[in-house]
Amino acid sequence: MASTMAERRTAAAAACLLLAGCLLWAGRKHTAVYQPDETAFPNAQIGYAPGVLDTGPDEPAVTLRYLGLTWRELEPEEGVYAWEAIQQTCHLDALRQQGVHLVLRILCDEPGAEAHLDIPDWLYEKTGNGSWYDLSYGKGYSPDYADPAFFAAHAALLRAVGEWFGADGFVSYVELGSLGHWGEWHVKSGEGLVPLPEEAVRDRYMALYREAFPAAKLLVRRPFRGAAGQGFGLYNDMTGHAGDTAEWLGWIENGGWYEGDPAGLSPMPDAWQTAPIGGELTSRISMEQLLETGLDQTLSLVKRSHMSFLGPKTADAAYRTGYDAVLSALGYRLRVTEAAWRRVPGGMELTVTLANEGSAPFYWDWPVNLYAETAEGTTLEKVPLGISLPELLPGQTRTAKAKLTALPAPFWEERDRRVTMGIVDPMTGRDAVRFAMQTAQENGRAVLFAGV
Repeated sequence: MASTMAERRTAAAAACLLLAGCLLWAGRKHTAVYQPDETAFPNAQIGYAPGVLDTGPDEPAVTLRYLGLTWRELEPEEGVYAWEAIQQTCHLDALRQQGVHLVLRILCDEPGAEAHLDIPDWLYEKTGNGSWYDLSYGKGYSPDYADPAFFAAHAALLRAVGEWFGADGFVSYVELGSLGHWGEWHVKSGEGLVPLPEEAVRDRYMALYREAFPAAKLLVRRPFRGAAGQGFGLYNDMTGHAGDTAEWLGWIENGGWYEGDPAGLSPMPDAWQTAPIGGELTSRISMEQLLETGLDQTLSLVKRSHMSFLGPKTADAAYRTGYDAVLSALGYRLRVTEAAWRRVPGGMELTVTLANEGSAPFYWDWPVNLYAETAEGTTLEKVPLGISLPELLPGQTRTAKAKLTALPAPFWEERDRRVTMGIVDPMTGRDAVRFAMQTAQENGRAVLFAGV
């Protein structure tokens, strides 16, 4: 009996020593710190959005394209839509395959050099109660948007467009057009044109867009009362113009007068935290002033607006310093500031801290994953990292943990294994976000650790 007790004590002591050794080994943490990459680069859902046809040998790479379509182009005959022509002319299949997303605006009145209609002839024959004009803006026809027949036909149009584009996320942003010159929800009614409809009708147009594009982010030109209550984003087509942008920012901060209503615009100072801000560069100022002599002012206006994209009028790449500076100021900039791993029973535990060092959030809840890979990029394991990108505001960090089980032990001696991190675009199923950090990045994934 005494011998048995001694053996038990020896075994217990050995077990304790072994357990202590295992805990010590398992608790060793290997930490890496990553420096920021401050270079300019296009990134998923942000940056410049040139028109779908604005291509050339010197056109820089982009992840967004602007598609403006007039009703006349969309529905030349009642109930007959020009899908095939639009698809081919605008190369939409190729853009989708490349992972490029769209900024969409539908127009009913685009002023031009010659008298013309931007609505279909069949609709003009049904309504025809708008205003032909020849103004400082140009020439064109401004419809009566309150006309019941016009509204009913427009509801059918938006439903058809929404169904045709689908819900795969190809259309990321929809700028509410439809009403007013250039779809900007203003009409020169003081010069005799039929005015915009009252607020209740305008709100019905907003509701049409919400129903037609449930997966897209909707943006309006001004902070209308109806938009403020529905979580819409905003866009500024005079970006870079100090006076006009200051007025626009004033509306966002304080609300203001609209169409005879002193409270027609509602304060939306925090809208950018949950909904994107877009627009395009002003045409009133030269590129030289926007991107060289007045670059500091342009950057200040873009950052104060928390903008995520600019288009179809974008910076001219000939002014490369300014082009890159504005590009870097648009949207989020995500960086893993620190990552650590340690062995645990059954695998390795990783702790990752992700920071947003940009001027806006990433507004889509795209999956954030950690991967165990071979050195050639073959995925051995994928695990989600519990970080919600829309909740990561500029200046904030989020830390999360995950466990990988596919890597061999000891991992640090395996030259052909690595741990990477990526953010998946659901439209393509591919990792699509570039991290603003100094580390190897391949196939949309950032290398956190590699065997040595």
